[in-house]
Amino acid sequence: MASSYRNRHPVDEVLSNLVVEAVPSDDQLIADKVCETIPITQRSGTLLLEETRNFMGAGAGLDLKRAPGASRVTIGGFDRSSLTFMADPYSADDHIAMEDIFDSQYPGSEEQRTARKVARVMKLAREQRFADVLFDSAAFANSTPAIKFDAAGAEPLTFLHELKDTLFKAAHGINPDSLIFGRDVFRQLARNPEIRGYVGATSNGLASGSRILNDEAVIAVLRDVLGIPNIHVGQALKDNAVPGAASSEAYIWNGETIFMGILRGSDSIVQMSGRVRAMPVAALNFEFGSRVSGQYDSTDGLRRTVWADEYHTVQAIDSTLGHVVTNCLT
Repeated sequence: MASSYRNRHPVDEVLSNLVVEAVPSDDQLIADKVCETIPITQRSGTLLLEETRNFMGAGAGLDLKRAPGASRVTIGGFDRSSLTFMADPYSADDHIAMEDIFDSQYPGSEEQRTARKVARVMKLAREQRFADVLFDSAAFANSTPAIKFDAAGAEPLTFLHELKDTLFKAAHGINPDSLIFGRDVFRQLARNPEIRGYVGATSNGLASGSRILNDEAVIAVLRDVLGIPNIHVGQALKDNAVPGAASSEAYIWNGETIFMGILRGSDSIVQMSGRVRAMPVAALNFEFGSRVSGQYDSTDGLRRTVWADEYHTVQAIDSTLGHVVTNCLT
C-alpha cells in the first residue's frame, strides 16, 4: 500500500504560515495580547504559587527592636501553594474534493483558501476560551455599576478610578495593568460627557458637533486618568448558529462587560520537570508548542484534507488580582 501524504509530510510549513496570518479582520482578535503566554516543555505541569502575605511585613505584635545581647525576632510565614495545568489539544480540518481543486477558476489555490477557513475557526475558538476565563464573574470578584454607563448622569471614569483603588487593596498594593472592554460598553464611553470632558471643550468642537470620540481618543483618556497601560477591546463576532440554520452572529467578548486586573509581568521560569514559577497574575496561558497545519490526501485519492492543531490552556490563577464588571448598560 502506498504511503499517504500525511505520513511523508505531516506538517506543511506553508500552510502553517497561512494559519498564523490575518484572514480576515484578525486585528480584532485580542486573545494573544491580553495575558502572558508561557511556553511549556511538557503538556502538563504544576504552577508554583507564592503567598503574597510573606512579603507584606511581619504583622502586628512583632517589634523588631532588639535589646543588646537579646535574640533576633523570628518572623512568621505562610505556606506556598500550587496549581496544576494541562495543555489541551484543539484541532480542526476541512476537506476539498479533488475535482474542485482541478476545476476551480478562482485566484489562489483551494488548499490555501481552506487553510484560511480552518485558521479562522481555530482563532475564533481560541478567542472564546480567553473570553470565557477573563469575563468569568465566578472566577473573579465582580460588581455592577449603580448607574449604568449609558444612563443620564453616569460617570464611568469615576467608577473605573474607584475600581482601581478597590483592586489595588485586594491585590496587596499592586496596581492593575490591564483593562478589557466589551465593544458595546467601550463605544458608550466615546459618547459619555465625563470622558469627553477630558479631551476638550467648545473650542475643540465638542459642543458644536464633534460629540463622539474615536477609539484612540477614548483609550488615551483611560490611560492618562487611570494610569493603566494595557487596554483592549473585544470586538470579534462569531456565528453561533448550527450548520444549515440562518446565521446568528454575536460578540465573543460580552458587549456589556469589563475586566480590570493584573495580567502582565509574570516573569515566568519554566523547568524541564514541568514546573512553572511566575509572579502574581490573574490569569495565564500555557502553550505547548505553536499552532501547526498540514494537508493529506484520502487513501482513495478523492479528497484533500487541510488540518490545524494547537495545544494550550488559559487558566484563572488568582481571583484577588482581577475584577469583572457586568451589566454596564441599560
